[in-house]
Amino acid sequence: MAKVIITVTCDWDGLDYPLHEPHNPTGNLHFRFDRGVQAIEYFNNIFQNEIPLTHFICPVYFTRSKFLSEYYSCAIAQLLQNSNCEIALHIHGWISLMHACGVLPKDPVKDPTLPDWGVQEKDRYGLCVPYRNDDGEEMIDYGHGVPLGIYSQDEIARILERGRALFVEHKIIASGHDCVSFRCGGWMANDAVLRALQMVVPPFQYEASAVDASFFANGNSILHDWLARLWGARPQSEQSFLSNSLFLSAYPQGINIASQANGVSVAQPRMIERLLELPDTAILADYVSADYMKEQISRALTAASQQTSDVYVSLGFHLESGGDPRFGNVYGHIEKVIETLKYVEQQDAKQGRIQYFAIAEAGKRFLQSCDSNINQ
Repeated sequence: MAKVIITVTCDWDGLDYPLHEPHNPTGNLHFRFDRGVQAIEYFNNIFQNEIPLTHFICPVYFTRSKFLSEYYSCAIAQLLQNSNCEIALHIHGWISLMHACGVLPKDPVKDPTLPDWGVQEKDRYGLCVPYRNDDGEEMIDYGHGVPLGIYSQDEIARILERGRALFVEHKIIASGHDCVSFRCGGWMANDAVLRALQMVVPPFQYEASAVDASFFANGNSILHDWLARLWGARPQSEQSFLSNSLFLSAYPQGINIASQANGVSVAQPRMIERLLELPDTAILADYVSADYMKEQISRALTAASQQTSDVYVSLGFHLESGGDPRFGNVYGHIEKVIETLKYVEQQDAKQGRIQYFAIAEAGKRFLQSCDSNINQ
């Protein structure tokens, strides 16, 4: 019998900016980060570590100062000791991260013509994080909304390799072989990104950026328009940060989930050259309701009952907004994910139709099923 395979992801964007009263009465400078970690611990306790999380972590946590690197790495290490999870790479175009990777940053403040889905006010700083560097100087990190695809393929490869190396240096993983999955910041993985993922050593094996742009229709119009072109059915310029020929070679009809009753069953894993793409089908809780996530899983269960191949569904949350009390009753957006998965467990009680995997394990299962079908 076909199963529904659910992957639950957490995107760590590096958005640990200060939050003030009444939500942060103690004035904790790292309130959003700390609450996000607490929210994950809460999630793990509720589901007794039986639902693995894939943590797509941006290495910017280790590039702002030595003090911050130690603060974040200690908290992450403690979290991982008691977690059933996978560590994966997530890249946003933060200025401090680009410097740490030995790449000249594409600076939206100095060059207002650069593409940037961030807030255009604030002199183009967009979503930014104030911090003190190792010399005690007050700094602002920005560039969160600059697409990775505006860098050259060689520069992207350097960013990927150095980003993964930062995980090793801060003892988040033992070696680069322990980090084989990737999601691009803003889901903006163009052809240059997809090629660079395959050229680094060791190469990445699993990619999780493909998404239905309609999820963003009521939010960031710039990001919505870019994603509609990047993951849509129309070819984009090969010289653009929206180039999508590799994606279209695997998904010629593009990704269209929300408007189709069978959309989630169509947007299934497919090979893009040597990468396995696992689309972000039910998206992150920042953009959809718990009811929407439940609906996608229900549709997947219906599809699985009518076929022999598994149906893959991905959902998740962001670290900092996952625990931000402005977006929930106690924590933040993680509450929608918990509500969804509790509902799923009630619906699937003892039927065994649903299984949970981290991204890499889900990818391995998919590839093994493909091999089995070929050999039959």
